Amino acid sequence: MEQITLDLIKKFSNNYNQNSLNKIIENSIVNNGIEKTCIDYSIIAENQPIFNIELPISKRYNQKKSYKCWIFSGLNFIQYNLAKNLNIDLKNLSISNSYISFFDKLEKSNTIYENIIHLKDNSFEFINKDGVLDFCIFEGGYWQWFVSIVNKYGLLPYEYMPDAVESLNQKTITNLFSEKVKKNCIKLIKLKEENKTLEELEIMKEKFLDENYTFLSKILGEPKFNFNYEYKDKDGKLVSYKNLTPLEFKNKFLTIDLNNFISLGNIPMYNKQYYKLYRKKYACNTYNNSYAEFLNLPIKEIKELVIKQLKDNLPISVRVNLTKFKDKKSGVLDTRLFNYNKTFNLESLTKEEALNTKDIFPHHWLSICGANILDNGTVQRWKLEDSYGNDAKVDGYYIMNDNYFDEFILEAIINKKYLSNKQKEMLKQEPILFDSKDSF
Repeated sequence: MEQITLDLIKKFSNNYNQNSLNKIIENSIVNNGIEKTCIDYSIIAENQPIFNIELPISKRYNQKKSYKCWIFSGLNFIQYNLAKNLNIDLKNLSISNSYISFFDKLEKSNTIYENIIHLKDNSFEFINKDGVLDFCIFEGGYWQWFVSIVNKYGLLPYEYMPDAVESLNQKTITNLFSEKVKKNCIKLIKLKEENKTLEELEIMKEKFLDENYTFLSKILGEPKFNFNYEYKDKDGKLVSYKNLTPLEFKNKFLTIDLNNFISLGNIPMYNKQYYKLYRKKYACNTYNNSYAEFLNLPIKEIKELVIKQLKDNLPISVRVNLTKFKDKKSGVLDTRLFNYNKTFNLESLTKEEALNTKDIFPHHWLSICGANILDNGTVQRWKLEDSYGNDAKVDGYYIMNDNYFDEFILEAIINKKYLSNKQKEMLKQEPILFDSKDSF
């Protein structure tokens, strides 16, 4: 049988109506929706927002429609150290995300120009097959990208480069800038076909970058290169610093060495092995200096390292799939939250199966800033800091059951000092390159 027949449909209908419970469930879902029908409120009651390890409450960022969770997660990570060194109330500290985003976009354009200039095969058959231009200018990012921008350009207090109208709505600026950069790439390809010298190509690239700086400045505002920083510290004392540069601000008040933190992935899929170092092709913002790479480890080992770092009062940036088993109203993340399997007679995918079939993928960055650890050492639940304001969840925080960590945490940023000697040795491997179209 190749086609669905009407007789077969009648058979399905008879089978469906033989079970009276099906109609009860149908009526409930039709009138109330799937989540309201399937939710298990006992799971929400079980996941109370109580933690015996918890970092101080900070000011909530709201990324809105900007797709800059990787930047906000990075800012959430460094804010504790900055606030301590500034002696300022954490809730009164805010760092400009637009400043980082501005230079990230500029650096990404430079990288794609350099990639095009140095390609040996300029055909679009190769460019499209290898994904050279697929993500040349997009709003997403990685921990290494955040570090590369902060290292090179420093940090700027929010008030000196606040959010512009378009900075929290990525669609228009990304579409326009991406089209411009791709047009520039086509021009570079044509110049290469005309056998222009490397020097001539670099001169043209500088012209494009000059235009890009102007483009970004018109939309996001031109970054400040000097500023006077004044604030009242926790003791009520007025503090003033004159004529600071963003790099001076960063070097003076950020005493954590971001270069010591590395990405650990939990990607148990067909083309990723544990204890191997992986690097994504063409994925960097600052050219040849911001590779997107991770060491692939079992989830148990990652969890142990996360607890070590958290106990030292340091948050952990994590990359997660946040599309399933979440209740925004209560802020609970738990794989038992909705009774889908019993309601629909479903069988859940394992994490490996979900990754292999692209059912889950890393699409959001958050920060772990608390945990509730039982007397036997196991973690009961985790506190996650989000970057979508404080209107939903618990004042902008998720309560994540440990079962959700196992299934949906895909990457964590950890200080190398917490790694075992064996794990540190793994970082010395030659990275395995993987396809730029791979969602990791």
